[in-house]
Amino acid sequence: MSSHSRDGDAHGGPTRRTLLGGTAAVAVGGLTGLGLLTASSRPAAAVDGDPAAFEAGDAPTVTSNDGRIESVYLSPALEVSWTDFSEGVERVTLTLAVGSDAGVDEVYRETLTAADPDATPGDVASVGRPESDRSESKPDAPPDFDAVDGALTARFERADATEHGDAVTSESLSAPDIGGGETATTTLDVVFRADIAGGGEEVAVVRTTTVDVAVENPDGDATAGGSVGIDTA
Repeated sequence: MSSHSRDGDAHGGPTRRTLLGGTAAVAVGGLTGLGLLTASSRPAAAVDGDPAAFEAGDAPTVTSNDGRIESVYLSPALEVSWTDFSEGVERVTLTLAVGSDAGVDEVYRETLTAADPDATPGDVASVGRPESDRSESKPDAPPDFDAVDGALTARFERADATEHGDAVTSESLSAPDIGGGETATTTLDVVFRADIAGGGEEVAVVRTTTVDVAVENPDGDATAGGSVGIDTA
């Protein structure tokens, strides 16, 4: 298996450092559990869910004779929870970016607010309460931003990461020089950040993961056949 990556930092735009930065009390972890901001007397927050359901063609590995990957689609489904916000939460900003040390492309950035709890701005497909916080009488109730300890869920419209910047592009993911029977892989970072603010307090929490996007050039093959007619005289 061969690999390729983007080099340099000429793409500009946000970097992993700027997205991961923020308040000092930030938890960074894998996707298998909650990344908690532990604080006994201060507001805290956590995020969980599936930051990126990656699709590349019909499978994580694209089969292409010219080594080209056209698109990488994301379908985020996220849950954000907060604790010890004595005056509730005024706004929650959700940001998701994809990239590497060569650069980062911000794919989603949307803000949900207590002023309009039913709103689904931009690429937000739906927003509501986590399943554990729903009642039979109000299964589709909006999130309770006034809660001292609360949570919300947000699902985003499917988006092609290659259309949101100049770091993660079809060209940077493709491997046009790949030979028959070879596979080229690009490892991408996925960064999800939630900023929760309310009552003069603001907390940020970040989750990161990586995903390998691969393109495979199958070995060449050929067949031959037919028929031969024979006549005698």
